[in-house]
Amino acid sequence: MSEQPEALLINPPIYDFALYDLYLKPYGLLMLGSMLKAAGWKVRVLNALDYRDDETIKQFGQVKRLADGTGKFHRQIQPQPPDLKGIRRHFARYGIIEESFASAAAESRPDAVFITSGMTYWYRGVVESVEMCRRLFSSVPVIAGGVYSSLMPDHCAVSCGPDFIASGSLTVKDSSGTGLSSEGRRLDSFLNGLGLPGVRVPAEDSPIDEDCWDDAAVLRLNSGCPMSCSYCASKKLCNGFHAGSPDSAFNFMRSVNERRGTVNFAFYDDALLYSSDDVFLPFLRMVVDYSRKTGKRFNFFTPNAMHIRYMTPETAVLMRQAGFREIRLGFESSSADFHDEYDSKYSEHGFFQTVKMLTDAGFSRNEIVVYILAGLPGQTAAEVEDTIRFAGSGEFTLSVSEFSPVPGSPMWSRCVDECRFPIAEEPLFHNNSFFPMEWSGFTYADMQRLKMLSKEIPKGRRA
Repeated sequence: MSEQPEALLINPPIYDFALYDLYLKPYGLLMLGSMLKAAGWKVRVLNALDYRDDETIKQFGQVKRLADGTGKFHRQIQPQPPDLKGIRRHFARYGIIEESFASAAAESRPDAVFITSGMTYWYRGVVESVEMCRRLFSSVPVIAGGVYSSLMPDHCAVSCGPDFIASGSLTVKDSSGTGLSSEGRRLDSFLNGLGLPGVRVPAEDSPIDEDCWDDAAVLRLNSGCPMSCSYCASKKLCNGFHAGSPDSAFNFMRSVNERRGTVNFAFYDDALLYSSDDVFLPFLRMVVDYSRKTGKRFNFFTPNAMHIRYMTPETAVLMRQAGFREIRLGFESSSADFHDEYDSKYSEHGFFQTVKMLTDAGFSRNEIVVYILAGLPGQTAAEVEDTIRFAGSGEFTLSVSEFSPVPGSPMWSRCVDECRFPIAEEPLFHNNSFFPMEWSGFTYADMQRLKMLSKEIPKGRRA
């Protein structure tokens, strides 16, 4: 080991049928980098989703990007995995070319490698990353973490083969390639056991500064969610709701803007509006005050959507003043029975009340996106159509979110029982491109028809 230990942090490529960059940043990985740096580590980040890689651009050209920081990734068509036959779409690898990936990794001399993961059905990127590390750093411990490894640790141990698995709570378990050890240790103790410095929470609880923040950066005021929606695994990943620091989030935003000129910021919060008097509203007031003093303007986005029930007139006004460019609302369904069974979110009065708060604050209906959840086990196409017609009457932009079974969610066991695919064994079948929970009351053809309807109805009412 060198005098200063080195950590290689890898954001892997993604294998999927489609992928769009809606503020897809390795936030958790860069938070880990911040803790390692505070403990004295040298940190090198390898972002396999970097669309600016020179060698990849030479081979495939530039990808289309938008001014708000969203856009496409480079895409390489792959052979269809045998398990996925029947899907009439190209399966692809998204990210920098393998030669650039390996070349960038080889520049590091790590004492430990940390690989993050996202969706469970993206695990093939973790497999590729572990295999590359085995070739380059045969004796260096490889730790896999992130969403997939936390929700399906045994599958990750067997299918990806890292030395260790880290859960969302930074508990590390030994991986033998045939399963996990029953004992787990906190990451700090684990690293000390390898003769390496542990981790330390920095004074400012924020991710490390990387060039992935140039086009858009990610903010997270709080972690977790106070609700227990049946289709979500937030409780398993975050162990409840934990309020954050508005000062830390604001200081990170200001620092990134000053160093990199970044003006686009997306919130990764699952419950941005919850306990807003303590966190969100103080943050908004800081932004508004800072903009008035400096003349700087920012653009804020909410890709995870917000809970309708926690909106207030004051919040809506401050969001408008701060620079929110789009408001995404987690409406899910107009059916009271749906919400009674799954999430306790809805009231018809509350929906229109929230919309009025936003329009009174100055948001146009074109700036309001309403998420509708479709394809849950036992859900009918008729219910989703009723929701589309109900929400479409307000002339908002509608977004039909196709349901994916999530391990660790309260609904998971029902999904396993009713799904026509072996989702407990193969995460590729969690992908909503399969419509995993299709049944006679809600077919694939129904889903395509409803997605088209969700685009046509608001436009027809505006015409």
